[in-house]
Amino acid sequence: MFMKYKFILFLPLIFTFACGEEPKSKPDFEKKFWTPEMKKQHLANLNDSSTWDMEMFQTDLQTIPFLPAEMPIKTGVYPTPNYDLVGEGSFGGVGMHGLSGGIDMEKKIGERTILYNSFFVKSSDVTESFVGEKKDRVFFQILVLTDFVDTTNYTHLHKWMVSRNHPDYIGQGFFKTQNNKIDYLAFLTAEQHAYAIVNMRLFDLSKGRTILIAPQKDGSLRSMQWDAPALSSTEIDAYTDELIREQKVIDFFQYLGNIR
Repeated sequence: MFMKYKFILFLPLIFTFACGEEPKSKPDFEKKFWTPEMKKQHLANLNDSSTWDMEMFQTDLQTIPFLPAEMPIKTGVYPTPNYDLVGEGSFGGVGMHGLSGGIDMEKKIGERTILYNSFFVKSSDVTESFVGEKKDRVFFQILVLTDFVDTTNYTHLHKWMVSRNHPDYIGQGFFKTQNNKIDYLAFLTAEQHAYAIVNMRLFDLSKGRTILIAPQKDGSLRSMQWDAPALSSTEIDAYTDELIREQKVIDFFQYLGNIR
């Protein structure tokens, strides 16, 4: 996992549903950490070898070859400016839900199997307005209906979160079904804008940070975007248990056209 040592295809036919209640309050983004001047300096640092963290670069060179070739986007090794140039202690950490094995990320709706993952950022000067009073906050969650789980080698899924774009953060992963593959990517910028791409469908995560995907028997996909409350990494499992008891979610995943 890419941390700075602190690390403690949609087919043609697609329909989208947006569900969930509007949050009672929105984070206060008036306090801006990332100014235009800071961004300009950061862009200059990307091209200035005197600012690069070469120890981190060497670690990345040794890590990248072990990433699965099936990831949606091949991860490159770039020299990266020292994180503290953004601000001393500006990096709090990032993370993902669970392990790469699928057993700890599996839920059931009747006989149907739902796999899920989430990406989160820890509190820091950069993310303070987004994280709020929590120790960290999830900026993206995905739930996918599947008919394939490899309990031996766990080849049915993988995920990877990268902090090398600090103060922007990005993660990616995939889930496999018997006849399809669900690729996803999500990112949170220093301005606290968050977006996700799932098999080339774009989601503005300010409209809902939880994305549900139901592969269909005909090879197409269905999506539902759900406006989840602000959640920390330790709250995501309990929230997912509540979510899959929502009747709209049950109906979405039990639709007759879905894979089983």
